[in-house]
Amino acid sequence: MRIVGLLLLISAAICAAAFRNIDLLWLEALLFPVVLATGLLAPKRLHLPAWGRNPWLAFLIPAVTSAVLRIALLPWMPIPHPVVPDEFSHILLAKTFLLGRLANPPHPLWQHFESIHILSQPTYSSMYMPGQACFLALGQLLFGNFFWGVVLSTALFCGALTWFLRAYVPPGWALYGGLFAAVRIGAASYWNDSYWGGSAGALGGAMVLGAYPRLIRSWKPLPGLVFASGLVLLATTRPYEGALLGGVLVLLLLWHARSFVPRRQVLRACAAGGVVLVLSGAALTREWKAVTGHSFTMPYQLNRQIYGWPTTLPWMKIRRIGYRHPEFALYQDFETAEHRQITVPAQMPVGLLVHYSHWWQFLVGITLMPVFLYTARILKKRRARDIWIAGAVVAIAVLTEQSAYPHYWSPITAVSILFIVQGLRYLAQTRFGSAIVYCAIPVSGVLIIAHAAAISPNSPPPQTPNFISWCCTEVRVKDREPIARELDGAPGEHLVFVSYDLKNYDTFEWVYNEPDIDSGRIVWARDMGPEQNEELIRYYRNRDAWQVRVTKDHATLTRLN
Repeated sequence: MRIVGLLLLISAAICAAAFRNIDLLWLEALLFPVVLATGLLAPKRLHLPAWGRNPWLAFLIPAVTSAVLRIALLPWMPIPHPVVPDEFSHILLAKTFLLGRLANPPHPLWQHFESIHILSQPTYSSMYMPGQACFLALGQLLFGNFFWGVVLSTALFCGALTWFLRAYVPPGWALYGGLFAAVRIGAASYWNDSYWGGSAGALGGAMVLGAYPRLIRSWKPLPGLVFASGLVLLATTRPYEGALLGGVLVLLLLWHARSFVPRRQVLRACAAGGVVLVLSGAALTREWKAVTGHSFTMPYQLNRQIYGWPTTLPWMKIRRIGYRHPEFALYQDFETAEHRQITVPAQMPVGLLVHYSHWWQFLVGITLMPVFLYTARILKKRRARDIWIAGAVVAIAVLTEQSAYPHYWSPITAVSILFIVQGLRYLAQTRFGSAIVYCAIPVSGVLIIAHAAAISPNSPPPQTPNFISWCCTEVRVKDREPIARELDGAPGEHLVFVSYDLKNYDTFEWVYNEPDIDSGRIVWARDMGPEQNEELIRYYRNRDAWQVRVTKDHATLTRLN
């Protein structure tokens, strides 16, 4: 175990060196000596508040803190608009639900509107599972903006995380873990500042992991309901990682249930959870049938059949397809390059390190690197042995996935934070360690405020967009939002043909539309050449036609009629 901890620490140091320009690591590196210096003044042991013992208060404090911090940063970091293809896809599905539909009919000229992660046939729909979209729709329904659904999911995760931690650490430390997540994830991470997802899957993981020890202890119906609800949330956000986590925990539950008496109590808990699973499964297969025409064909599967991507898992074969749009061929090249990192032996070591670094940058950083020194003591705890087993299975699976951004790790984020909190408990017993524990949350807060100031709307955009912890907060020079605002200010309705500088195409798509494409004030279409464009101009004869050329450094808007 000591060797494992040392290897983790060394690999973390490599990550710090290799990715020193990402996530403001340079600032954290400067703050780290300050943190150690405060060890001279800090007590040798950390005493956390006893008032965190109230379970409802312990749930609410991190949840409210997460939401309040994000709201407080709105002057520097306004409500974001979608940029990444995944975001547009989730928002399309949320808008579809708000219209009272499960899918949208295909457009008669659908070839002009094809886009990444969007199905155009047999229906016009998102390829994604509905979990993230449900939170976005809830935010729009309750608070008037999709963004508040994101904030709500993160706040609920921070509260559920605290509930999970209380099963394995003292209440004060559980509250500390919840507040750590509220600051590190809730204030400004891309989970809480984009529509890409992450918090909803982490919430499902925390629910399942938190219900597990309570089921083993009592087999009451309420933990059974929470466990099943968490499985549903995992299935509708991160189905692959969620299936692994849920599968391991279900097997362990069956192992523990064999010796629990009375059996009737076990059956009641299973029945309560079974009702949730059956009803949710019926609703999910109905949605799949509405989108794909088949109850057991996922939109994700159909998207792979039509377009050949995503190729997330190692055994998924790269398929060469004759695309009608050259951008799609370039996107497939991007997928292929990512896939090679998990299938070509010569590239796999670098791919594994990159995947691990995503998790490390998102949750650990330089300040918390010393927790790895306590790996042996942390993993020796028999009480959490099942949790470490489940977390390890999912972690190994994620490391072998393509891309593996931090939201891929979301189902076991609670496990990761339990590991960090346990390590901090041991650190708190030393002088310098107690300083790190005292300063871990403030240092994260300083980083967030510094980053928020750096990306103020009045400041120029950074040279290199960041996709790991602070994704989707920058004003990107190739973002379509400025063009959309310009057209919104012009009278009438608009049809915009989008063409790209293919030598610099970077998968940031512009062609996304409303669920009812014809009802949108701005319709975005692919530039397919004069002859085919004319077909669309005739169809939208009452709209002003424009062409936008997206190049490496800027976008040029030209009127066509």
